[in-house]
Amino acid sequence: MYYNTAQLLSSKLSGKDYTATDIASVVITGLSVVFIGLILLVLFVTIYGGIFNKANKKKKEKEEAAKKAAEAEKAKAQPPKPAPAAAVNAPAVEDGIEEEIVAVIAAAVAAMGAQSGKKLVVKSVKRSVSQRDPWAAAGLVDNTRPF
Repeated sequence: MYYNTAQLLSSKLSGKDYTATDIASVVITGLSVVFIGLILLVLFVTIYGGIFNKANKKKKEKEEAAKKAAEAEKAKAQPPKPAPAAAVNAPAVEDGIEEEIVAVIAAAVAAMGAQSGKKLVVKSVKRSVSQRDPWAAAGLVDNTRPF
């Protein structure tokens, strides 16, 4: 039945009488060419990527060597100066802010830094200047909230 259907279709399409083996050979050849082309493309892209990976590794190694050389030269040229402890621990505080408030803010920042494993320091404490009435700011936030 398959043979008759293939012959009927081939005779209607081209006017020539093709056999099932002719049709099968064309289909197999077409599929083979497509898959060989895809395999060659994959190989080309893989080789191309390997070449660029090697080039990037060489570039990265050169940059790391240059960084290490610069750090070594910097360490030899100038010994690090210790920062005064009082200047680091004392934040600049605006007049009118109580010491207890500054201590609470510094403790909160230190707790946040401890959670992330970093040492955070408060450098200054200033009062925020509100440019809008709190009700106007709340209305603005409510009306501009994304959907």
